[in-house]
Amino acid sequence: MTFRAPSLSTYFTSLAIAGIIGGLAWFTIGNIGNTLLLLMTGLIIGHFFGSVFNIGEQPSRPTTKTPATPASGNGDEIKSIYVGNVAFSAPREDLQALFEAHGKVISVRLMTDRVTRRPRGYGFVEMEGQAADAAIAALNGMEFFGRNLRVNEAKQRAPHREE
Repeated sequence: MTFRAPSLSTYFTSLAIAGIIGGLAWFTIGNIGNTLLLLMTGLIIGHFFGSVFNIGEQPSRPTTKTPATPASGNGDEIKSIYVGNVAFSAPREDLQALFEAHGKVISVRLMTDRVTRRPRGYGFVEMEGQAADAAIAALNGMEFFGRNLRVNEAKQRAPHREE
């Protein structure tokens, strides 16, 4: 089991659980216990239950990747291209323009850290098969925003293990 930072709805649900537990403990123990200590204990217990049971979160999407599909009637498939060593200051639009010089770009995704929302320095570009092969050959090792790009065909993601 992995613990993640709770979402905002999970956090507020945890606060509600903490208030209920703290209130019940205060009514049970009365003025004998320290009120602040009871509320902190309730908050910790509520936070634990909120993050373990993912209270208030939407169910996660399946992580299975769909196979490449034909992009048009000519039978050309869509390929996903891994782009590594991307400068943190590089905008998505500039990366898209770089790849569009070699063919039609379907999508561009630059990965960011989930917690800090800062760029991670890599991304994925989807293009039609022949255009993707041409872009990989032309752009691998090319300097972009002061860094040499690593460009190759993206590998299939390994299935996520549930424990």
